[in-house]
Amino acid sequence: QYGENEGMMAKPNPPANTFPVSMVPWTSFEGFHLNLQKGYGYLLPIFTFGKYQEEEGKYWIPLSIQVHHAVCDGFHTCRFINELQEVIQSLPYFR
Repeated sequence: QYGENEGMMAKPNPPANTFPVSMVPWTSFEGFHLNLQKGYGYLLPIFTFGKYQEEEGKYWIPLSIQVHHAVCDGFHTCRFINELQEVIQSLPYFR
């Protein structure tokens, strides 16, 4: 139904309190940035994951977090990343 949509919002009328999470599963990256046209008014975070890799029994997945400094800064971003890592490491798979 939405397969031909080429815009940023594939499905209209997203629920409140949501933000974009996307995946580029074909490649890994060390940096990723979306240049939004007139993006100065876009205040939601944008999460982009890349292709995961396994190295020496550990799995790595790139995550790009793009935020607007008017609503978030490095402290908040680092706090989120640290808490996300704690949640992932507490999963039964990682014990």
